[in-house]
Amino acid sequence: MAFNKKFELSLRVLGNWEVTGPMADSWEKHLQDSAETIKDKLDEKLPDDGTFERELVNPSNTAYGPMLNPTFVSKSERTVDNIKSTRYRNLMESFVRWKDNMSKAFATVDGVFAKFFKDKVAAAKDRWALKAGAGILRFTGDKVRGRSVAPITAYYLVGDLRASGWVPPTELIGGDPYNIARDGERTALKAAIMNRLVQGGMMIINAGEAAAAEIIRQNTINTSLLNGFRDPAKAEPFVIAPAIDKCFCLWESNPEGQLILHTQVGLTTP
Repeated sequence: MAFNKKFELSLRVLGNWEVTGPMADSWEKHLQDSAETIKDKLDEKLPDDGTFERELVNPSNTAYGPMLNPTFVSKSERTVDNIKSTRYRNLMESFVRWKDNMSKAFATVDGVFAKFFKDKVAAAKDRWALKAGAGILRFTGDKVRGRSVAPITAYYLVGDLRASGWVPPTELIGGDPYNIARDGERTALKAAIMNRLVQGGMMIINAGEAAAAEIIRQNTINTSLLNGFRDPAKAEPFVIAPAIDKCFCLWESNPEGQLILHTQVGLTTP
């Protein structure tokens, strides 16, 4: 019996994925063009204070109440009932302020509908680009500069040959895309693992000093997900530690602290 390796990838996550100019411009234009739709939907959902009270304030108070000890008295001698009533009043008053701010944001000024809102969007474009480049785009990439770790790995795991052209020469250890999914579940696997890798990668980044523990948690999730979709006739079970004769899809951190997604797929044959 020998382990027949189908492919192995070791994909580095860049420290920053620079956002292209057209992406930021498209983000800005989409939000600005959607201003009227956004305003109409907000007015439809929360047209008056009665709706706000029924849809948001009352459910919030219902959920908040059990969190308080009925016998609690604050240092300023406020009882639980005092605290609840103050919270209720603050929430209701916030609706008036919110409606006021909404009216200003979407007012027509100098003949331009929602000028304040649109100006704010334009001013936020650069901040959006920086945040996106330091976050989700590190895992997704884009159509202009190329795909990153999540789509490359997802497409490899379902045998989509397009992924071969997305891998930098230094990142491919060997092999071609190979479909591990059960019949009829190829599309579902691709969507599930791509979403999982993007979300998990962001959680690792956001974990900071606890990144090592988060890597272990995310690797456990990856392994469970892939084993749920894996066809036993196509690939060996996925494991949570790299091994030369096993399948795995694991986050790792190299000595320089760079995040890496290491994937190997194969099948033991006679």
